[in-house]
Amino acid sequence: MKILITGENQKNSLANTFARAFENLGCESVIFDEESLYRQLFPGLKNKYTNRLFWRLFSSLLQKKFLAVAGKEKPDLILVLKGWYFCPKTILKIKKELPRTKIFCFNPDNPFNTWHFGASNSWMIKSIPLYDVYFIWAKLLMADIKKSGVQRVEYLPFGYDQKLHYPVDVSAAERKIYDSDVAFIGSWDEKREKWLNHLLDYDLKIWGSAWKKANKNLQRKWQGKEAVGEEFSKVCNSAKIILNIIRKQNFEYPGRNISSHNMRTFEVPACGGFLLSARTDEAKGFFEEDREAVYFSTPEELKQKIDFYLKNEELRKEIAEAGYKRLSNSSYSYIDRAKKIIEVYESFQK
Repeated sequence: MKILITGENQKNSLANTFARAFENLGCESVIFDEESLYRQLFPGLKNKYTNRLFWRLFSSLLQKKFLAVAGKEKPDLILVLKGWYFCPKTILKIKKELPRTKIFCFNPDNPFNTWHFGASNSWMIKSIPLYDVYFIWAKLLMADIKKSGVQRVEYLPFGYDQKLHYPVDVSAAERKIYDSDVAFIGSWDEKREKWLNHLLDYDLKIWGSAWKKANKNLQRKWQGKEAVGEEFSKVCNSAKIILNIIRKQNFEYPGRNISSHNMRTFEVPACGGFLLSARTDEAKGFFEEDREAVYFSTPEELKQKIDFYLKNEELRKEIAEAGYKRLSNSSYSYIDRAKKIIEVYESFQK
């Protein structure tokens, strides 16, 4: 079985994670590196406002390249990750030229989140009915996706990649770099800044991008870079508490509470870290509250939980170990997610 995956061909990318997972299951994977190609085609594209105005125009050449690769590879399955660069006509053309090829989409964002540039666009929404199957990470988005006209909607949570997320040994010298009472790993946004403003009096370290946008007090907590790959695990194995602030698109939706989860829900326990996360129904379903992970809903509860668990080292270790054990004994890996995709594909062949 040959699978063509759209995305970014980087070690830590979701496209590469899925490619490794499919190959582990005996499939052949080909990545169409849309992000790198987009940058290669337009190396002078530095102004983000120009990109916002002309991304459709810039995407036209990329779509031609994609059609050519699909025609050459003739995959059994095309897995579109998100689908930002592809207009409905491109999806329809593939279905016409490659009638035996199934086209699935897995969207790691909210497809209806057009209020945040980069999360979704009109092409993505109009293309929803054209996919053979649309996979989404949030159960409460499934009904609206179904209303968009797609034939089949499937729930596919996030997961962890065994090649990227695992406990590591941290040397004494490295602990001086990564150690803290509380660590947050993620990029800046306004909601995260508001939450972290409540923790200025703590030994807090922030790892991620764009924190120059934060106030001066939080900038002092910022370590000046992201923590990815093995460095991510070193933070998880050094900091006493790893804080997970779930983004608005994973937690809220106009008129309702999505109450979902995010990638950190699995990645932190996979690395052996103690997870203190925003409380959601889905997250509690993956990891039992106060036994395998700890949750908060208000700034007051967040600070209470931090104070309590900083004083109870053995209990912290027990919960982190229980979370890792739960993850290891459950179908939370991206290999398990890839199995689900293959099972859905095979259901079309019966």
